[in-house]
Amino acid sequence: MIIDYSKRAPLRQAITQTFDGAHPCSLCHAVNHGKNSERKSDLQSPAPKIDMIYTACAIRLIPPFKLFEYASADFSFSDIGKPPPVPPPRLLFS
Repeated sequence: MIIDYSKRAPLRQAITQTFDGAHPCSLCHAVNHGKNSERKSDLQSPAPKIDMIYTACAIRLIPPFKLFEYASADFSFSDIGKPPPVPPPRLLFS
């Protein structure tokens, strides 16, 4: 609107006319019409409110714990005190 008003008047006057509210453009008229029709529809037909209650469902995403039995290893102390086998192993190509 500043550009349209500045074609017919000085720039200072064009800016004043654009923002004073006394010279609305076609877009301003459309916006005001939309606001007025929105206000009228809000006052004329208030929609009844519907109260909805939501209860959370328990969803289990983790599988249940299962016991796992590891293979038992024989760590007896009787093997610790034995000497190494005699004769010691040798390489074939020494």
